[in-house]
Amino acid sequence: MATGDILIVEPKNISVQTFQVAAGAASTIQPGEPVVATPGTATVALAADATPSVGTDYLIGIAANDSTDTAAAAGTVDVYVLRGGEVLSLKSKLAASADTLAEIKAIANDFLLMDLTSEVWTLDVAAGHAIAGGLIATGEGEPENSRVYVRVRAAATLVGSDIAA
Repeated sequence: MATGDILIVEPKNISVQTFQVAAGAASTIQPGEPVVATPGTATVALAADATPSVGTDYLIGIAANDSTDTAAAAGTVDVYVLRGGEVLSLKSKLAASADTLAEIKAIANDFLLMDLTSEVWTLDVAAGHAIAGGLIATGEGEPENSRVYVRVRAAATLVGSDIAA
């Protein structure tokens, strides 16, 4: 995975909490990657492709450091905890979909999902509005870097979710 794929734009000060990570691999979560709860357990894990989805995912937040798990032992990871409303910055999956300010403004208020391709987290802008998408495009970003700013939907977070597990 790549460190720093997802950046927190605001707020500048966000709480960090330590969570347990199950054994199974070495450092399964890296800084800047999305972390989700594993329902029915005390552990968290790296999010899957096409997340967060309202009604499906329990997004905890963005990893602040490498997880300490190994193939033989459980570990921990520090996570910037998201509650909804935070603004994140992600590169567009297809750079050409967000390399002008006009393109970024055109997707304002679209509900979007993150994409995990070739171990890189991006924003799937080209897929368009997904009603269950857990991220809302703000219409702002950095066209010179094909980065789009998105606001986290509270309903996609562990704190705001009303999923009956």
